[in-house]
Amino acid sequence: MKRLVLALVVLFASMQPLWAWGPQGHRLVAEVAWDHLTPEARASVQALLGPESLADVSSWADHYLVGNNQTFYWHFINIPPDAAGYDRDRDCLLQPGVTRGSALDKWRDCAPERIDYNYQRVAGASLDKADRTVALKFLVHIVGDLHQPFHALGVGRGGNDVAVSVWGSPTCGTHPCNLHAVWDEKLLEHRGLDDAAYLKLLEAEISAKNMVAGTGTSGDWAVESRDLGRAALVKPGTNIDEAYYQANIATVNQRLEQGGLRLAKLINAAFAAAPVAK
Repeated sequence: MKRLVLALVVLFASMQPLWAWGPQGHRLVAEVAWDHLTPEARASVQALLGPESLADVSSWADHYLVGNNQTFYWHFINIPPDAAGYDRDRDCLLQPGVTRGSALDKWRDCAPERIDYNYQRVAGASLDKADRTVALKFLVHIVGDLHQPFHALGVGRGGNDVAVSVWGSPTCGTHPCNLHAVWDEKLLEHRGLDDAAYLKLLEAEISAKNMVAGTGTSGDWAVESRDLGRAALVKPGTNIDEAYYQANIATVNQRLEQGGLRLAKLINAAFAAAPVAK
């Protein structure tokens, strides 16, 4: 029993935090997605979520982790910095007790796989509303997660082990600052916009740049994030200052915009195939 407890302590100590974008970033991805849903998709979302919005449920998956530890690995992927791309066998964990290549090895535990898994469940006409609702909540969150660059970079547990100072302070709230937390929340906080103002800015950029969701896969999105995270990586002890913010805030906006547009495309497709009646 003592060995088991020790093993569990080591496991959870090694886990990286999951608060990609922080609550505001997740809400913004969800709000962008809502703006780009078809009327039919909106009706199906409302049929599943009731009075809640996509933004309301956008951080639900983080809270679901309590007692559901396997879903921890659904929120990120660690792609080596020098790898040519995403490799399922190298980068995505097998489910517990499943043998590689076996009949049970259909879905693995990493963000790209679980985006595809939950998309299929949202689009699953044979599933009941409760199951499709849970899948929708996961889909909203994990798409947001995967568009945070440090949720795909296999360096220092996604930047969690890269200690930094933020505008001269070594602490962020009650904890030491790290680069992952900078990208989760601190760059967004420094922008100083509430959700409505930030959404207006993002939608203006989407319109000005004629942005579309594109045809990439969830694996492609992971590689995009890995590459952006690698470009934004700094050495331990770096002070994150105004120059770093100015160099990277456009990337933050771009990933929020892309995440929202791609989430909308998935939701539109899922409910076009299998709409939900009220």
